Amino acid sequence: MKRMGFLGLAWGLAFSTGADPALVDFERNWIFPQELGGLKYEVSEKYETADLGYRILYRKGESFEAEVAIYDLGREAIPNGGKGEGIDRVLQSVEDDLQLRLKYRELDALKKLKTRIVSKEKILRFATAKSTYTETAPPNTKKVQAIYVTGIQNQFVRLRFTFDWRKRGSALEMANQMMAQLTKTTTAQPKEEELLMASCSTFLNDPYSYGGLSSAKYLMDKAKEMDNLGVYTHLFVWPMEYWDKPENADLLVAAYFAGMLQVVVPQKRDEGGDFEAFEAMLNTYETLRSKDQVGDIAKIEEWAKHPDRRALYEKLLIVE
Repeated sequence: MKRMGFLGLAWGLAFSTGADPALVDFERNWIFPQELGGLKYEVSEKYETADLGYRILYRKGESFEAEVAIYDLGREAIPNGGKGEGIDRVLQSVEDDLQLRLKYRELDALKKLKTRIVSKEKILRFATAKSTYTETAPPNTKKVQAIYVTGIQNQFVRLRFTFDWRKRGSALEMANQMMAQLTKTTTAQPKEEELLMASCSTFLNDPYSYGGLSSAKYLMDKAKEMDNLGVYTHLFVWPMEYWDKPENADLLVAAYFAGMLQVVVPQKRDEGGDFEAFEAMLNTYETLRSKDQVGDIAKIEEWAKHPDRRALYEKLLIVE
């Protein structure tokens, strides 16, 4: 068997991974949830302009949509809370966006409601602005757009919550839950193991999103520091030379490590997770291929379609 030592980690500290994450901000150690106020994670994206940071989208049916945006607008210092310098600029940018949509007749009957400081959270206060409008596209739904903005760790945290006017009764409690979750996310102090586990889940859940790709980089960087766990390198059945390697094949290696670490870290083991690593690699290949995000690898394609992956894996362990 071609087995290579690659990984090693001190498992001494206890930790809890909680629910699956949507994105890990490794610079600030923030772990964003897969579900926010009852809305499900949809995608995470990074803007090309550094000052605009990144965003995470959540959705629940056709009635509820939330966007969490993290950025600094090029400012070196941003006070904590909803009254700091720059908050008005963030709120005004959202108003400008609505006015632009009004100009291009994407919406009608735009009405701005009061702007104020609101939050049940004692740790972090949010400034908020609300507007109502009617979409011009059928079925001409009346919508509410609620904006919640705060500053923390020299970043603006902006929540844009858009919902059907007819659902406003349940929307307030959802918004309060979102602010509570964002407060917890941005003030928690996760341990290294929590970040590692969160990066595994984030990557495997959505490997080619911004959150997935940043987690893949984190996993690969960690792998360079580790030397105990065994890796069956003969399962990486693609050319390794940069001029011949299939596009994004390195993401399959990241998936292998993620699948393995999800087994050994919670159980504080220094070996194992071999089959789970293999299966995570195949699952990630299928996910990426379905969106044309990885080059075709005939052998991986064949393995992914095998009706009994465990039996196949045991067979593949026997090599010359």
